Amino acid sequence: MTQERREQDGKKRGRWARFKAYLRDSRLELQKVIWPTPEEVIKMTGLVIAVVIVVGIYIVVCDQALMQLTRPLYGGR
Repeated sequence: MTQERREQDGKKRGRWARFKAYLRDSRLELQKVIWPTPEEVIKMTGLVIAVVIVVGIYIVVCDQALMQLTRPLYGGR
């Protein structure tokens, strides 16, 4: 942010001016982002899907085990 802009920000500005400044600042920040390559996106998506599947299986196994352990307490079959 330049010194001139800091001084302007200190002054009262209208809603439209603040909105335009927000859009400008957002665009500038998005230009700084290092976007992933398509290969990285595919690799990370595969990793996320694999982790979701593994955690899902873990939850099902734990649920079934706890159900078997607690069934006698509740008079189940």
